[in-house]
Amino acid sequence: MNVWTSLWKETADSALVSGAGFALALWYVRSRVVDKKSISKSFLRYFQDLFPTGMMLLGVYLVVSVDLSIGNILMVVAASIYIISYIAPSVDKYDNTHRATILSLGYTRQEYALRYLFPKSKRMWFSALANFFIAQLLALMSFKFLVSYKIPQLQEVMLFVSITLMIFGVVISVLKNLLGMER
Repeated sequence: MNVWTSLWKETADSALVSGAGFALALWYVRSRVVDKKSISKSFLRYFQDLFPTGMMLLGVYLVVSVDLSIGNILMVVAASIYIISYIAPSVDKYDNTHRATILSLGYTRQEYALRYLFPKSKRMWFSALANFFIAQLLALMSFKFLVSYKIPQLQEVMLFVSITLMIFGVVISVLKNLLGMER
């Protein structure tokens, strides 16, 4: 397989994974805002910062070393966690500030979300999606490139780094919450 074919395949795979994570994040935020479902985001406060990066790297490791489908599922979850943790604070801030005013003008929650909330956060949604897509593509291409050189113990190092990032991400998030330093 030549370089361009490989690059195209990895780009398409990364776009599908990032798109699926984006769709899952959009469903989650829409369910919280429009349908007012009691979907808590409190669990997300423990999966911020380094955790989605470590989870993405674990997914890359699984794609290259173990199983494509398990790695892709893990990266979809990582993408959705990353996008939700990136978007939720700004969407919640805008929602808390403007919802009562706009709904008092006679708009429904659906109209409020589609006309005001989501268009106001469009740049943030795109930025979160692009950030994850580029990071995932670079990690996938770099790891596959390095594996092709058969560097000893590279896969073990990748597994160690990804798990370490996930653990440090949870520890940092717990410490932030305990010390009251939330975003």
